[in-house]
Amino acid sequence: MQLSDDRTQATLAINKTLTAPEIESLIRELATLRSQMTPEVTTAPKDSNGDGVPVMRQDNPTLAIEYPLEEAYVTVYLRSLGLGWTAWRLHPDVQRGLATFFNSRLPQAAPTPAKPIPFR
Repeated sequence: MQLSDDRTQATLAINKTLTAPEIESLIRELATLRSQMTPEVTTAPKDSNGDGVPVMRQDNPTLAIEYPLEEAYVTVYLRSLGLGWTAWRLHPDVQRGLATFFNSRLPQAAPTPAKPIPFR
């Protein structure tokens, strides 16, 4: 993989059969390459015209949470059927914002049993 000097294009040479783990590795490499390119990924899931941009959507992803007691950050792992696992380190301010948002959306009626979140 080769990134152009102006970082707007990449040259790829892929002409082989890949296994699922090799595809996952390629996706990570492509994501790393994309993170170095311009223009940057939009800061919201809409383009400059307010239209939606292409996204991969999946209902009820598997997730795991890592929260070392000695660290303020929490790492949330999300499993995508197409992208594999992605990890997001959340600053305490982001954690508070998410907690406020999700708590505000909880129904006032008695909660229904939910599948527990696996912790790592």
